[in-house]
Parts: sequence; C-alpha cells; structure tokens
Amino acid sequence: MGPERQRRSLVVVGALLASVLAPVTACATTPITEYGPVPSSLPVGGVCEVEFDRSGALWVEQYLSSQVARFDPASGQFTNFSTPMPLSVPGGMDLDPAGDLWMPQVTGNSLLRVDTADGGMTEFPLPWANAFATRPLGIPLHSGLGLANDLARGPDDALWFTLGGLNSIGRYDPATGDWSKYAVPGEILGQVGALFGIIKPGPGRTVVFDLPQLNKVATLDVDTHQFTQYTMPTPASFPVGVRTASDGSIWVGEALGMKIARIDAGSGQITEYPLLGVDGLLTGILDGLGVGSIGNPLPMPGPIAEASDGNIYFAVSFPALFGLGNQIARFDPVTHEVRMWSTPSSASYPCDINVHQPGAVWFGLLTTNKIGKLDIAAT
Repeated sequence: MGPERQRRSLVVVGALLASVLAPVTACATTPITEYGPVPSSLPVGGVCEVEFDRSGALWVEQYLSSQVARFDPASGQFTNFSTPMPLSVPGGMDLDPAGDLWMPQVTGNSLLRVDTADGGMTEFPLPWANAFATRPLGIPLHSGLGLANDLARGPDDALWFTLGGLNSIGRYDPATGDWSKYAVPGEILGQVGALFGIIKPGPGRTVVFDLPQLNKVATLDVDTHQFTQYTMPTPASFPVGVRTASDGSIWVGEALGMKIARIDAGSGQITEYPLLGVDGLLTGILDGLGVGSIGNPLPMPGPIAEASDGNIYFAVSFPALFGLGNQIARFDPVTHEVRMWSTPSSASYPCDINVHQPGAVWFGLLTTNKIGKLDIAAT
C-alpha cells in the first residue's frame, strides 16, 4: 500500500473512531417518565412485568417480594397486595376472558388468579410435580418442580404457561378447570434449556415461546399441539424476548448476540439486525447518555414488542448477569433506524415492556422498584 493510500486509510479510521468517541451532548428532556417507587415489603421488590386491566389500571408484578401492585395512572396511587404464599415468586401475567388477572407462582408450583376489582387472590395448584403442601399457622406453603415462569392467554381463551422444570408447555382452561401439558420435542434438559422461559400469543392459532439456552424460538399450535422450532442464525445468541407483530411476524431479542431478529412464521426465514457498531446502536447509545443516568452500554436486547406506531420497541441491556442497563430502544422495521432513550434512573434494568396503551410503552424497572412510561409522541 502506498503512502497516499495509507494516509487515506488512517483518515477513514480516525473519522470512525471520532464518531464513536466524540463528546456527548446532554439531552434537555427525555420522553420517559418514572412513577414510584412501588410499595414493597422488601427494599427491592423486583418490579418486572406490567399489565393493564379492563378499567385502565396497571398491575405490577414484584417477584422478589411476592407482591402485586395496582397503579392508577390518573391519580398516581399504588395499592399493594401480597400473594397468599410467602416467597411464591409471581411470574408473567395475562387476563382471562372474564377480565381476571392470572400469573404462575414459580416456587409455589401453582397459578394465581387475581380479582382486579378488589385484589382478591385464589391459588390453583399445578397437578404435576408437587413436592409438598402444608399450612403452618394457616399460611399456605407449597412447592414443586414445575417451575412455571410466564403465562399468556392463547387464541383458544385458555391460559398457556411455561413449565421449564418439566420440559413442557402447560395449559389451563379457566372455563372447565381442565389441565394439560405438552412436552417440547428434543428438549431433554428441562429448566436448563428454558431458564428464562417467556410465552406470548403467537401468529394465527399458536403461542410462541423462547428456549434461550438452546438458541431457539418455538410455536405451539393450540389446536393440533404441533411444535415448530426456529434456530437463531447466530450461535449462542440467547433469545430472551419474543412477541408477535400485527403482520404475524415474530420479533426476537437476542441478548448475547446483541441483535434483534424477525421470524417469518410462514416461510421460516429469519432476518437478524445487528445492534453493535458505528452504524448500529452504539452511536444511539452515545447520543442517549446525556440524560444523566448510567447503565451497561452494551446493546443486549430483552423484552420486545410492536407498539401502536408500528415500530418495534425493546428493553436494552439484559440479562442482569452481564450488567444492569437503563435503556428503551426503538427499531423502525421499514428504515431499520434505531433510536434509544435512557431512563431517568441509573442501572434501572427495564425488565419487561407493555404496549397495550396507544401512544405509550410501559415497563417495569427492577432495581429501582419503579415503573416507567415512554411517551411515543414525545420521541
């Protein structure tokens, strides 16, 4: 290489480095508002999933303190409810056809129904893998090896949930009281293969779930009980976020791959979008640091969903094992442009996102015990 070409190469490299290392300009405002902290019996309650009921109240899961809170967005008031069993670890939530809120109790080997009118709770023990059940001092204590972690209402109006300890997906029909479970084909390691098992409504008549340790995403047909599995192109990408978009595509957050992906459920084609690099999320991270909070800057996406504006939103820097993040990002599926906003709180760890309210993205902040709202119109 001649001197002139060497000089030009150095100029190009220098320009690229300058674009990454340039001083960050502080942002005057952020479209994210935080509420809380959520009342808790512990210093950190473990706020994660949030879910709206039919009245517009937002229910907040606290899995470390084994509590569920009700938030009134109009008044800003919280009302807290403890699960019947201490240390039950409530998991991901959804509403049944009657409007009641349901969630698994991970350590309690049961499902929990919450009356959204008054917070009354009823436990439904799983019919499998129960270890013990007793009531010392009138306190219900029970455990088992099912390790149900997340729950979703399927297109058949039944409640579908992960059973990481039993290598299965479970089903409960609140109308009939019937239980079923379906073993995931080829998955022989149980909880090791689905430690962060997430399940959501899938395309058509399916539910969709992740198998992070196996580097796969899968669907289950609720009528035929047929499984379809998709292996992510990037090895060990650790898919921990799955959600179905309005066009029937499945969007995936690949935490360790530092990518998001789109799965065409009809053809099986998987398209990945890298987030790290000068043309990826790294420049967005530098732009977003100006709001003043601090978090893991690596673009490790987790929970993901399509919001009312047609864009894909996801929480960044997940899981906590690799450093606490503090960002919510937006991906335009047409232009592939990525933008990101930091939460007002540092190292807040956005744990899940909810896009059911038009014009907003709501999420739980695990380490600060708050909930957040991203105003789409303000972005």
